[in-house]
Amino acid sequence: MYDKKIIGIDLGATNIRGGLVNGTSLSGMNSKRINSSGSVEEVMKDMYAIIDSLIDNDVSAIGIGVPSVVDVKMGIVYDVQYIPSWKEVHLKKIIEERYRIPVLVNNDANCFAIGEYYFGEGVGTEHMIGLTIGTGLGAGIIINRHLYAGPNCGAGEFGMDDYLDHCYKYYASG
Repeated sequence: MYDKKIIGIDLGATNIRGGLVNGTSLSGMNSKRINSSGSVEEVMKDMYAIIDSLIDNDVSAIGIGVPSVVDVKMGIVYDVQYIPSWKEVHLKKIIEERYRIPVLVNNDANCFAIGEYYFGEGVGTEHMIGLTIGTGLGAGIIINRHLYAGPNCGAGEFGMDDYLDHCYKYYASG
């Protein structure tokens, strides 16, 4: 798994970031502010710009983390809270058709936790939780060396749970 070039994309509420992972090192990075109130097509143009800036003939796959629930098998993103036009986006299909390489889509907190598990503070651990605190609040959970995603990647998405008169993310995020 470590000998391939892979593009990693982080779609956020205000920015989209991309990195080119070559083996175990990050060899390129780019970011762009997105129009989160734009249409699906407008946000996709921003994603294409990031991917286009990183891709070459040696890239073997693209991984995309999104702040939402995801049908991982089909790569469908549902109801991205901070991008209102993204109610049901068949992201895997759209990106695979454009770039003709495999695409994996998952919740952004899950992607973060997997990244830390393989390359960061989680290396060598059996269990861990990776917290993401930004515009939202969530977590990726590793149990027995496996990502525990729950239904539609929602296992660690506690930021929207009720707390006092709002939800957790109201008190503990950007």
